[in-house]
Amino acid sequence: MTKPISPKTHRQEAPKLPLTPRRKALLARVHALAKELGLEGDGYRLVLRALTGKPSCALMDEEELYEAALGLEALRQEREDNSAQAPGLCRQALPASRCAKLRPRS
Repeated sequence: MTKPISPKTHRQEAPKLPLTPRRKALLARVHALAKELGLEGDGYRLVLRALTGKPSCALMDEEELYEAALGLEALRQEREDNSAQAPGLCRQALPASRCAKLRPRS
């Protein structure tokens, strides 16, 4: 008597998309931005899914990679804008000695 084969999980198979120079550049940009933002693992996949509907760059065509890069650029810009506002807010709530420690380094 043989053991039944367990069913494979329903993971989406990555299509074999050609690695054009544009696709390669977009993949590099998306991964660099994700690293800069500190995204990894499930958080990274959730952000990609929110931006493109797909949890992995391997599943995206060039247009979707472009949308992911634009979305990650927007997140980075929003983070920079929020950190630029923080020193002013900091000065109002904390003494100057503590505020300098919290200011982002340039």
